[in-house]
Amino acid sequence: MATIAHHYHFLFRLIILSGLVAFGQTVNGQTPKKAAASSLAKLAGESKRPLPRGPLVFESEAQLRQAVYDSAATFVGKTERTDRNDAVWIAAINRFSNLPTRAHYCASAFYYVHAINSVVLPVRGVGMVRSYFSQPKTIIYKRNGRGNQRIGLKPGRMDAVSLFASHIEGIAQDRYDPDEDDRVKCIGFNTSGGKGTKDGCYINFRKTSEIKAIANWISPYWKSFKPNAD
Repeated sequence: MATIAHHYHFLFRLIILSGLVAFGQTVNGQTPKKAAASSLAKLAGESKRPLPRGPLVFESEAQLRQAVYDSAATFVGKTERTDRNDAVWIAAINRFSNLPTRAHYCASAFYYVHAINSVVLPVRGVGMVRSYFSQPKTIIYKRNGRGNQRIGLKPGRMDAVSLFASHIEGIAQDRYDPDEDDRVKCIGFNTSGGKGTKDGCYINFRKTSEIKAIANWISPYWKSFKPNAD
């Protein structure tokens, strides 16, 4: 009974938190963005995987994608203290997935903003970037020796983007065509906002030529619950 009560208590807190993120309510005199980010980090620090499975409160895939993005966007502008993966909010996100508090967090944060929206990504290593691009069925774009190749759907909001040596970000726009567009807006963690900025969470425009692969995790997940959806 105690376990069941704890489960429902967590669900209640998650619903309340979702309301904070969606409507940007002000808490204790903070700005809406800072209040929501603080609440998300607090929940991360107190919760452990797994979370409830399933897009329980979303009416469309687009709405789910937007919710994942909105959760990530609450962290935009939050930074590390000394550029050593050191901040309370980073420690909370890593602790959520049982990772060292100062582990690299671009991947664990990407996982986290999906998980709090009930999208539990089936990756083998939450903190390893390569895990998000290791399943061929999720890959919708890749760059190889023969040039760029788009496979299936055009990339959309919060599809996973593989950048640089080992870095992951989410697409921060509804549609992107790597065959036509030379840049794409992305939201990422464990990155900088340009010269002279501390690492943290930022929105940056990335060159298509910098992208190694793009993976779509949300569409297959959504269709597993809504098989007849368009």
